[in-house]
Amino acid sequence: MPSIAIQIGANRSQGAELSAEQRTAIIYALENKLSSQVKLAKEFGCHRNTIANTFKRWQERNDIKSRPRSGRPPKFCPRSRRLVKTYARRNPFWSYRALASRVTGTPSTDTIRRILKRSGIVRRLVKRKIPIGRVLAFKRKVFARRWRSEFHTISSLRNWIFSDECSVQRTSNNGPQWCWRLASEAYRIDLVNPKIHVKDISQMVWAAIWLGGRSKLVVMERDKSSERGGYSRWSYIDALEEGLLPIYQPGMIFQQDNAKIHTAKDTQEWFEEHGIYVEDWPAHSPDLNPIEPVWNMLKRQLFRMFPDLMQMGRSEEDWAYFKECIRAAWDALDQAKIDALILSMGRRMDKLYANKGYYTKY
Repeated sequence: MPSIAIQIGANRSQGAELSAEQRTAIIYALENKLSSQVKLAKEFGCHRNTIANTFKRWQERNDIKSRPRSGRPPKFCPRSRRLVKTYARRNPFWSYRALASRVTGTPSTDTIRRILKRSGIVRRLVKRKIPIGRVLAFKRKVFARRWRSEFHTISSLRNWIFSDECSVQRTSNNGPQWCWRLASEAYRIDLVNPKIHVKDISQMVWAAIWLGGRSKLVVMERDKSSERGGYSRWSYIDALEEGLLPIYQPGMIFQQDNAKIHTAKDTQEWFEEHGIYVEDWPAHSPDLNPIEPVWNMLKRQLFRMFPDLMQMGRSEEDWAYFKECIRAAWDALDQAKIDALILSMGRRMDKLYANKGYYTKY
């Protein structure tokens, strides 16, 4: 019986009704006690209730046909619905109008949406990612293959120090927000989401994290001798001397990205002079660095602890207060959440390797 069921139900598509031959085979098997409902459901690829209802209809009506369904029949045949799904999968950036023009009958936007939603296809916001070419993807895959087993071991993760810089702005544009209000309160002062157009004062900071701890937050100083008076390799080296040297132990692996101030000759000589081992990190790979989400945690913590920052001025006293607020927010972060991000390195490597070095969800 199982072999016959497999042959009869082999061409049944997911979600389609049982054919007359399939229903006959089900009734014959149950009447002669050749199989159970659970086994038949598995053989025919349907739910157990479908098997039970088929047999019940036969016992009550001596009939294997389905009764007419209530409601208006579908306007578009299964072939048209399949075409809509096929075009949407092959051309994911097409508009509703473009999809509708390929189907006879010009379905509406709502009809297209319903057809695709039944298959789990929903129009979503496109993710923004750094471009990754074939060469970079190959390097990322090689990196994942090398470290994926190591990152699954806690003892190996304890040897890593992950670092990065971040620019913290005193004011921040809020993302989309929702609130409960009356229709007439759309422009009430305390219920609007202010959008800041003028770039306010910001501060570049450096920090490092490892499993079980984190460095002090180093406020980086601009290099006035540089071409644009910004942050140079000397600014970075000063930050390393203040933040990295006190925590680095021989045998540990230091991680940094491939920014120019990181790969400069003077910076590399500084690492060699102090005996610090720096791992060759893949370019354009913020998804591999667990400290990246920590910066978002820092900014949320900053404005949660110091909501008065947006009302501060631009004097030297206000700037000094802003720096102290950033340090206080960094110290207040939950170390357990930071450790959880570091422990995700094994999963990050698995996902990166499975995606052959291309984009991951991290």
